[in-house]
Amino acid sequence: MTSLLELLLASGIVALGSLLQAASGLGAGLIVVPLLSMLSLDWVPGPCVAASLLLSWLMFWRGRQVVVRQNLVAMLGGLALGIAIAASLLRQLPLDSLGLVFGCLIVLAVLVSLTPLRLPITRLSAGLTGIAAGLMGTLAGIGAPVLALFYQHERGPALRATLGLLYFLSSLVMLAALHSVGRFGGLEVGRSLQLFPGVMLGYWVSPRLAHWLDRGYSQTAVLAIALLSSTVLIGQSLLKLQS
Repeated sequence: MTSLLELLLASGIVALGSLLQAASGLGAGLIVVPLLSMLSLDWVPGPCVAASLLLSWLMFWRGRQVVVRQNLVAMLGGLALGIAIAASLLRQLPLDSLGLVFGCLIVLAVLVSLTPLRLPITRLSAGLTGIAAGLMGTLAGIGAPVLALFYQHERGPALRATLGLLYFLSSLVMLAALHSVGRFGGLEVGRSLQLFPGVMLGYWVSPRLAHWLDRGYSQTAVLAIALLSSTVLIGQSLLKLQS
């Protein structure tokens, strides 16, 4: 049973993540996943992924006319393969180890976000990027940094709209995969619905704060919070595994 305090904290976390992603294009998962995991592993990855569906659709719909269609099929194919591989891994992972897995993947996502690497735009690189994003997205709900790295050369509106479309479609497949391995059922659906108001609040507030967030400080703040919270999550998980 979710306490009122936990629900308020979870709603605040997803509102912050939604605000940052809608205003600056940064991946909300980098903040949302580690902070929700510290509250309870019951919030991730299923409820977190499901709650992001609405935000992803809004991002896509707002810029649907400028979606980058080049190599989109290869990217979607890679995402589907990565999600399938991750689903098979989830069958083998004990629940007690998920916090450690999430924490390590978040650290990896932060490092990916910091790299100046520019990936070549080919069908092969699109497919490989999709596989990596599908794996990380299904296991921990944080496939966005890999996708953002691939599309980083695109203009802001096209970047956000294309990522929104990919997030939305891949999230649907992720949820189906999580359901097939018993990680997304009625309880997780209920938790997802509890997070929707926070998502909408963040999206509604984002235009009013975009000019503050987009001054070059938002990425540093997001990555710092993600790194700190994932380090705490890793520490908590190691203590639980040792006890």
